[in-house]
Amino acid sequence: MTTTIESGVRPVTHVSAGQSAPVGTFTVRRALPFRERHAIGPWVFLDHFGPFRVKPGEDGVGAHPHAGIETVTYLLSGRQEHRDSAGNVGIVAAGGAQWMTAGRGVIHAETPLVEDESERSMHGLQLWTSLPRALKLREPRYQRLDAASIPTTRGEGWSARVIAGELESAKGPAQTFMPLFLWHVSIEPGRAFEAALPADFEAGAYVISGKAQIGEESATTGELAVWGGEAPRVRIANAGGDTLEVMLLGGAPAEGPLVFHGPFVMNSVDQVRAAEVAYRTGRMGQL
Repeated sequence: MTTTIESGVRPVTHVSAGQSAPVGTFTVRRALPFRERHAIGPWVFLDHFGPFRVKPGEDGVGAHPHAGIETVTYLLSGRQEHRDSAGNVGIVAAGGAQWMTAGRGVIHAETPLVEDESERSMHGLQLWTSLPRALKLREPRYQRLDAASIPTTRGEGWSARVIAGELESAKGPAQTFMPLFLWHVSIEPGRAFEAALPADFEAGAYVISGKAQIGEESATTGELAVWGGEAPRVRIANAGGDTLEVMLLGGAPAEGPLVFHGPFVMNSVDQVRAAEVAYRTGRMGQL
């Protein structure tokens, strides 16, 4: 589908519904990749998990490998611990993010932590961003983005938490290897959000909750809308009666070719095979 709307605002080319998939001890909505799109900018994966009630000591995602990407887990509610085979440990609560660079390969696990009733509900997004070709095999690293480190910028009827990239005067704390952005935007009923983007940036909007009007297309909870073209602005309106929660993501196109193999996203079959061997022979370390 392609929409035609006012000059200067990008049209929507696709609206896709997330598909159910099992992850660890719970089920997610998997919105990216989908049949028509394997990437939006460098972003190659988006899972929406929860909200679900945590069973302490049972829930979580156990030790598993990644290579060629960065994994980003953003929490809307709950509290979570990250551990990886490079020796990194971090805990974030609602509004915070775990940002891990897998590079040549690392093993990690993410576990919900519960100290009181307010942390029983786990809800959030996990996204992957593909590393540039020259950095696919770099050393792993980890960034703990505490909620307090993520700035919020506000407009008429909306607010946006800037996790990565820039929006107006706000700059996200995430250090990135590709030009990209990740914004959690909240829009009040009857209001709209609009932002400028570079012409070469791809962009999409995932609806966490609510109903969005994007050009001539609508998107509801669990759907991902993708903008096309190079117009200088993107626009989202709240078409529902409750606050619209949406994650905007995008950036410079991923450096391909992209070869997907489970938790690895590389640029060649040989790189994928090498990552698989490194994992199976213990060269990614132990957790």
